[in-house]
Amino acid sequence: MDIFQPDSKFMSVLNVMANLMLLNILTLALCIPVVTAGASLTAMHYVLLKVARDEEGDIIQQFFRAFKLNFKQATILWIGMLIVYAALFVDWRIIRMQGDQFPGIVIILLYGAIAVIYLISLYIFPVLARYKNSIGGTIKTAFAMAVYGITGLRTFICGLINLVPLFLLFLLGYAVVPVFLCFCFSGPGYFRAKIYRTLFSTYETGGQTQETEEENEE
Repeated sequence: MDIFQPDSKFMSVLNVMANLMLLNILTLALCIPVVTAGASLTAMHYVLLKVARDEEGDIIQQFFRAFKLNFKQATILWIGMLIVYAALFVDWRIIRMQGDQFPGIVIILLYGAIAVIYLISLYIFPVLARYKNSIGGTIKTAFAMAVYGITGLRTFICGLINLVPLFLLFLLGYAVVPVFLCFCFSGPGYFRAKIYRTLFSTYETGGQTQETEEENEE
């Protein structure tokens, strides 16, 4: 089979890479204002789930539609996450500077809280991108998926995948910057979508997805 045939595996991989590159550029551009980062990440995950399911269409149109649809909730969740992470960072800095004054259990609890919140945050924007829900419902669903995903180590694998770009940037420095700019968000997000898409089937019945919302608008 000619690898350059439109239906060949090679061309399929190239198509996915091109979509991921375009998606990463869009996500990065709309993360720069910081306040819009939550909506940008939500839109990215909306598109990535479709790409992971081989359902992708117009990347740009889908991205901006999801960006607009989820902007309010995504922004509230994003600001909330920033506040929580800022508080944890301040606590971590205090313990780092005055570690001898704190019992070991306090340090263990802090690192445990950081790990738990990080793993839950992996699901916040994918869940928001997939389901029409309240902010509280989104957080509860993200928590449930993080816990459920621990079986089979899926949540931990997603957590490690998410850190790969930062690890490569730290390890290789400037040499990896071009690749970082092209795939830092969409690359890990794509492989995470391949993993967590199976978790979503547990919550499909009785819930309204973004696709359902689209059908209602049409």
